[in-house]
Amino acid sequence: MNKKYPLFFIFTILFIPVFFFYFASIVHAEEVDTIYEQTITKAVNKIENREYEEAIQDLRNILQSRSQDEEANLYLGIALSRTGNEDAEGVLKKALSLNPENPRTNLELGILYYKKALFDEAEDYFKTAITIAPDTEISASANEYLNSIKQKEKTKQWGLSISVGGQYDSNVILNAEDNPLPEGISQESDWKAVLYLKGIYNFVIGGKFNVLTGYNLYQNFYAKLSDFNTTSHLIKLEPTYRLSSIITFKGQYAFQHVSVGGDSYDYSHSFSPMLILSQGKGFSTIITYRYLKTHFMDTELFEENSDRTGFNNLVGITQEIPLGSSVRLQISYQYDKDSTSKDFWDYTGNKGLIGVQINLLHNLIINLSGEYYNKDYEGIYPSETIEREDDISTASFLIIKELSNIFSLTIGQFYTKNKSNIDIFDYDRAITSFFINMRF
Repeated sequence: MNKKYPLFFIFTILFIPVFFFYFASIVHAEEVDTIYEQTITKAVNKIENREYEEAIQDLRNILQSRSQDEEANLYLGIALSRTGNEDAEGVLKKALSLNPENPRTNLELGILYYKKALFDEAEDYFKTAITIAPDTEISASANEYLNSIKQKEKTKQWGLSISVGGQYDSNVILNAEDNPLPEGISQESDWKAVLYLKGIYNFVIGGKFNVLTGYNLYQNFYAKLSDFNTTSHLIKLEPTYRLSSIITFKGQYAFQHVSVGGDSYDYSHSFSPMLILSQGKGFSTIITYRYLKTHFMDTELFEENSDRTGFNNLVGITQEIPLGSSVRLQISYQYDKDSTSKDFWDYTGNKGLIGVQINLLHNLIINLSGEYYNKDYEGIYPSETIEREDDISTASFLIIKELSNIFSLTIGQFYTKNKSNIDIFDYDRAITSFFINMRF
């Protein structure tokens, strides 16, 4: 026998099992894919027939072995959304993270937020869906929702929000570290109840031109330091002109009156024109100028308060940057100059701010911000030999829980440190807050 034949025979014996194993794997994979496609198709049909619970179960079964499957996550999110399940938001956002350019996912997230009356968020997703898939059924549906939002905004000419809560203030009187308390003041920290009310009325509503007027009320009541109870009334007039989809002009006039301990503390007039540049996809730049004229009044508690009477000029620029579908970043710089009746209160200031808003699952929102403010005073403060300079650092942390279209809860922590080269102005302050919010 030829020696080649045994070798060929041995090779064939070894190769055949490998071949059949490989072929069987392909067949099995095709069978799995077929089962997957059939299950997805059945789930979609069940959603169309409003058999949502059965569709949800089928799609969850798929995701047990294919957790990163975009299509299964999308349709599960749709089914959950149709039943009002809170998990819908998280599932749809997972589908979006797997493919941010899917117009259907953007449309469904827009619908979800539309149902919650969170129209700003809904509008962003609808516009994205239109951009990705223009002249399609999806874009037509998104446009219908956008028109509905516009109609809702047109018919509602007024808005009202009320916040009621409490705060613990570690340094109500802004007392310098290790300084004795002023005469007649028993403590520097205290609890306070707070009421904040904000109302607006749109009395001119047009395609490009709108005018609203607003009123804000702030009132607090300290448990023990009642001499520092503060009341603030603010009235504003705010015209807006939208020149194009990119350029918007906005102006604001405001009058504010503040009283402390029942005595008038100050009143002010301010005028602020703004230019808003929208770059699309949530990016925008805001350029601001503000003129503020403030008249301070002497009181028994603040005997030389009127020395600070004067005016302030401010210019600033703010950039808003979306980071994905759930995070927004805001960066801001401001320069201001204060001119008063006493030169030791005059200053020039430079302020930088960075803030982040994070939209989490289950209608949770986290706001983080940090600010640095340098104030360089021009005159020499009485009894001192140097010009004053303050470095003010602040940080804040807020958690907002949306309970419904009307109610929400806010828990917050605010911290500020004023580092001054004059000891009496060197202080720390921390404020812990809890609020129940209502909007109508």
